[in-house]
Amino acid sequence: MRDRVANSSPAEFRVLIRPNCSMSPRAAAVVVICFTVLALAIALSFVTLGLWLVLPFAGLEMLVLGVVFATVAKRAHDYDLVVVDGDMVSVTQHRGSADGLQRFHRYWTNVRFEPGTSRFQIPRLLIGSHGNFVEIGASMTEEAKRRLAKQLKRAVG
Repeated sequence: MRDRVANSSPAEFRVLIRPNCSMSPRAAAVVVICFTVLALAIALSFVTLGLWLVLPFAGLEMLVLGVVFATVAKRAHDYDLVVVDGDMVSVTQHRGSADGLQRFHRYWTNVRFEPGTSRFQIPRLLIGSHGNFVEIGASMTEEAKRRLAKQLKRAVG
């Protein structure tokens, strides 16, 4: 997860939140191709021994691997952009092919960090006002969300 904070002027605060994508699309394609060749080689060796039922399962494995890598690549372009400028706080969210923009008056804007109530509940970072809250930084770690919450609270005031 990369979060970049750039203060272009004292009155403006910007943060761009993106998921951490450590593998390029080309590297992901190479990994999928290597796994496919390896799985097919193993499956074909079993087919030569008369165990042909291995082949459909190898194909299913490769299909699942391809779907997983495609999903990760698709989500790599998602982002949250929070801008505090003057009297307004704007939150732009890009998810897949959908863009969303929420604007809040700075005076009424609240930043809330909601820790998970159990080990399995993911903590949430919310920003908004008057009952209209938007979750930001869903791909961030708990510690990164806590740091960002402090920065946003200072920026919003």
